[in-house]
Amino acid sequence: MTLLREYAHDRVALLIHLGGLLHDAAGQLHTLNPHDGPDPAQLFDRFLGWALICRST
Repeated sequence: MTLLREYAHDRVALLIHLGGLLHDAAGQLHTLNPHDGPDPAQLFDRFLGWALICRST
């Protein structure tokens, strides 16, 4: 909820921030385990999906 409060008036900036974290995490996961990484849809849901459905408080 802290991120939702911090970005309460700029949801686009929140999504850009989370997208950058997703990009970094995907690269690191691939480096650590190039043959059996997580499903991209699961990564999306974990990093961005929640922010798309949550409403600011």
